[in-house]
Amino acid sequence: MTRNGGTGDAEGSTGLRPYVEREWEYVAVRLAPKEDGATLSGTLDPLRISFGSDRLIYPMRLSRLADQPQSLGLYVLADHRMEPRDAIGGDAPKVRFAGRVPAAGSPAVGELTGGGRPFLTAIDQYFPQPERIDADHEFRATASDTPYRQIHYDDKLREFAGVPAWLVTVGGVFAVLILLVVATAVPRVRRRPSVTPAA
Repeated sequence: MTRNGGTGDAEGSTGLRPYVEREWEYVAVRLAPKEDGATLSGTLDPLRISFGSDRLIYPMRLSRLADQPQSLGLYVLADHRMEPRDAIGGDAPKVRFAGRVPAAGSPAVGELTGGGRPFLTAIDQYFPQPERIDADHEFRATASDTPYRQIHYDDKLREFAGVPAWLVTVGGVFAVLILLVVATAVPRVRRRPSVTPAA
């Protein structure tokens, strides 16, 4: 790695040791601005790296070297809904979306999956103390392909002439009740017909 401009620091080497011991292949990417002395900025095009494996694993051990809390967002395309085997030292993983996506509706999805209707599982996880990360994420199929979609509610306060509508409604009902109580409480005076005595 140092041969290609990497730092080769001891901490990074320690983080890579579990992968080296398992004889994994790994990719190091060097980012540099086009012009000397310029600042690296802008967006980075996604990197597509593929390899064959009988286990679905997302490497996380290097993140334990971070000195700030870490947030993870994973999108897993597979034949079935997937879940991590455990939390690996972070908060409990949360499913944000789970469902089949038509490859025909997205050329990128179709290219990745070869067509069909793959199952997409979107998972979020927060690592408040990255040093507690003790493994890589290994995924397995769930017991059933239950779809899940978050529902967001947008609450809006309705107003009538600048006054909250609920207050106008409650006030109106309250006024009607008062009128009913007053109307039933006032005694009714009945006039008896006067009878003129016969002469």
